Amino acid sequence: MHIQNYTEELIKLRRYFHQHPELALQEVETSAYIQKYLKNLGYEINHVEPTGIIAELPGLSDREKMVVLRAEMDALPIQEQTDMAYASVNDGCMHACGHDFIIAAALILAKIVTEEQENFPVRIRFLFEPAEEIGEGAKRMLQAGALENPKADAFLMFHYAADMTLGMAVHQGQASSMINSMQIHVHGKSSHWCEAEKGIDAIYAASQVVNAIHDLNENFKKKHINPGKYIVGIGTVHGGEYTNIVADHVVLNGNIRAVHEETYVALKEELEKCLQEIEIRTGADIHMEFPKSPVYAFANDDELVQTAKCVGKEIFGEKFVLEGENELFLSGDNAYRYFRETKGLFTVFLAGIRGEEYPLHHPKFRLDERILPFSVEALYEIVRRIGSKDITDSFT
Repeated sequence: MHIQNYTEELIKLRRYFHQHPELALQEVETSAYIQKYLKNLGYEINHVEPTGIIAELPGLSDREKMVVLRAEMDALPIQEQTDMAYASVNDGCMHACGHDFIIAAALILAKIVTEEQENFPVRIRFLFEPAEEIGEGAKRMLQAGALENPKADAFLMFHYAADMTLGMAVHQGQASSMINSMQIHVHGKSSHWCEAEKGIDAIYAASQVVNAIHDLNENFKKKHINPGKYIVGIGTVHGGEYTNIVADHVVLNGNIRAVHEETYVALKEELEKCLQEIEIRTGADIHMEFPKSPVYAFANDDELVQTAKCVGKEIFGEKFVLEGENELFLSGDNAYRYFRETKGLFTVFLAGIRGEEYPLHHPKFRLDERILPFSVEALYEIVRRIGSKDITDSFT
């Protein structure tokens, strides 16, 4: 397999998907493009409403083991500011999380498998998952039997990151954090500012909430032994209608993130106590709610990590990084649902551009396209070795 032969097509695919991003559960054109590409290669397609795809190559159905590889399709509600020639043509929508890279890599891997199917050692199923960014996709894919018939022997997922240049990273053990979005409602009492004493200022009470969260982040570790990384953050604040009226309602939207589940629970309890104290001080009525269930952490399978380590060192040399708990990011993924059903591996390909280290979900987020052929080669080798006869009994 000469991976460099696929570089031009990889970049062409990536740029197409980057230029035509679609939001969660709206990936209609993206899904149609992927289906056409895969059908031309001979893949059988199962649809997952509204836009998800499960694809397999019939010629591999007699292989002993099965690997399932996921590729996310959805973009983010962000106005792109990169000024690239292939920047998003869809206003207010951008692939600012690398899903354009992921789709392109998965399609070329699917093409290589087709070309080598006669001797390819493992059955591989491709999942093109919608709505990952809003935490809805994995549940839909699993309900459609993504890991069944036959039961998957291994699940693979991969991301691209901009914090380092041209490398590969895999976590030993835990590979993500526990996160959840929250909404805090602060209810005061409306009054004209000329009679302010008759009102309860919800904006003032909300400011106390913001200050309390800041202090909680600073002081939490003093009360808990080895809490690991954590954060409570407010992303948006909405409240008030008129400049001359005491606001009676403010809504704060934010999130809680922690490496350890016990830390997440403790943070939530501490925050609830803070809100109760602010109620007493200000007279406001404050309640916190969580619109969805938490996204739980997941861990990489040890044997899969060893396979990825061997592959990573062969392809990336010193730019392969085996990371531990201290290097965990406070990020999560609805992929934890897959990890609950079978052995899993999460791999990160490092594709930062020096001088342009904008974070994920930033309107100027960019990745180095040179990583694409190397990442496909790494995925190909990991999948192939899972199906080879020299893999340990972990896969039997």
